[in-house]
Amino acid sequence: MVYDRLSHPPLPVVLAAAAQHMGLMAVTLVFPLLIARAAGADASMQGHYMQLSMLAMGVGTLIQAWGGRLFGRVRIGSGFLLPAVFAAAYLPPALQVARTGGLEAVAGLTIAAGLSQIVLSRLIGRLRPYLSIEIVGLVVFMIGIILGIVAFRLITGIGQPQPLETRGTGTAILALAVMLGLSVWGGARIRNLAVLIGMGLGTIAYFGASLTMGLPFADGAAPLEVIEWPLIVPTFEATALPGFLVGALACTLRAFGDVVASQKAGDRDWRRPDYPNIEAGVLADGIGSVFAGVIGTMGINTYSASVGLSVVTGIRARRVALVAGAGWVVLAFLPGSATFVLAIPQGVLGAALLFASCFVVLAGISILGQRMLDARRTIVIGLGLLLWVSFDQMPAFYADNLPDLLRPVVTSSLVLGLLTALLLNAAFRIGSRTTRQFAWRPADGFAPLRDFLRESGEAGGVRADAMLRLVQLADEFSHAAPALAGASPVAVTTRMDEYRLEVSLSWTGTALEPGPQPSLEDHVDEDGVMNGVVLALMTRLADRLIRRRLPDGRHEILCVVEQ
Repeated sequence: MVYDRLSHPPLPVVLAAAAQHMGLMAVTLVFPLLIARAAGADASMQGHYMQLSMLAMGVGTLIQAWGGRLFGRVRIGSGFLLPAVFAAAYLPPALQVARTGGLEAVAGLTIAAGLSQIVLSRLIGRLRPYLSIEIVGLVVFMIGIILGIVAFRLITGIGQPQPLETRGTGTAILALAVMLGLSVWGGARIRNLAVLIGMGLGTIAYFGASLTMGLPFADGAAPLEVIEWPLIVPTFEATALPGFLVGALACTLRAFGDVVASQKAGDRDWRRPDYPNIEAGVLADGIGSVFAGVIGTMGINTYSASVGLSVVTGIRARRVALVAGAGWVVLAFLPGSATFVLAIPQGVLGAALLFASCFVVLAGISILGQRMLDARRTIVIGLGLLLWVSFDQMPAFYADNLPDLLRPVVTSSLVLGLLTALLLNAAFRIGSRTTRQFAWRPADGFAPLRDFLRESGEAGGVRADAMLRLVQLADEFSHAAPALAGASPVAVTTRMDEYRLEVSLSWTGTALEPGPQPSLEDHVDEDGVMNGVVLALMTRLADRLIRRRLPDGRHEILCVVEQ
């Protein structure tokens, strides 16, 4: 069973789906916990900080899921099942600032990063040539791989005193096996609950193993105190701002990619990104980070793993996000709630994250596959990926050789890969308009015209489905061209950019006009009927079709296909 964005699933389905997403979101609570410990916070302070962190996730999720207009003007939120979680892109600079300036400096710089995201959200349309769809696909792909690596570390216990522990790794593998088995062989309703059932069985098995071994169920307990605010007063350190601004840019593109992936998941006939919806989603992301900084915690971002989970389960209803957001708000005001949330074993959380990350990786590959990649785009994607991998494979090289000016900026492999792709994209002027011309003779057949259009599409890096429509338009015209132009050539001009494809066909001869109604009578003008059918088909295939007479007497048809 599939529940679309605006559907109304039964209450049990909504609650179960919200519980799955909340369990997956709980993985990222380790980020603010690491920040609090880096700042030297005691156990009581950590407990209050975690409560504020849950409140930030809940409010950020509600803002993103709203998708309404403020005072009837500015639209805020994408309206998708796209929860807000703590962003890994902010973790490296936040850890560094927490050690030197404390939680106060982290909160102040988080506010600055959120404000920069709000500004970027208003410029998405103008920055479109520099934020091309293949870069979005690259970001989604890299995030999926990063999530998978984080999940593998959680499952295996790498970095813990005893990796590959039977209690931790064994129960994680059990949870993953249950998720995989139910999603592949389970019925429609069971598949929707595969992650929740796997997490539940894995957690029960973990607690059973702990009881058998005489080990504690959890590492610690949060104090039974109500939420406290203000916990800290935000301050600002300008020297650490570049790292947070780069994190904001990475979060902007991640939100961009997550909204695009959500649009694509909910629309089988999806052609191109809905940019007003993307702007609203990025705006909500920035507002959520500002709120997180104001209450004293670190920045948040949309959650790619939840996009993958919604694809797995088929539950994409916006109501699930609203319930999940409200659930985190309630937990934030519940004394001792941090203990309850962190009691879920890390290995079990890693199993759920690994399961969902597979679908995030596939979404990135799917977005990349929508483009006709020329040499420039291949270099942009290839070098971005290679440098992204090299950062984690050769950390000592970058630590020793990066200039001091770049060290606050290049804080992670994702940031390095993203900046590489953006700089190469700007250098190659990808997305700028390209114009090509060709003289086609109808007597040569359709093949030369088709090859010219495909070469133009590859040079412009256009979407494959948009290129297919353009070729179909030219194919229809080629049937009428011999009667229209005779032996004279047809001048073909293509103009392509990030927004639209245009093909201009001009010739000397007879105009392409609507013909008489098809009939079986002998006196019917068969050429006129055929021309009318061709014009009707071309009009249907194009987003816009213009017929006109040029000053030199030639006839022209301009076909526009949006992408």
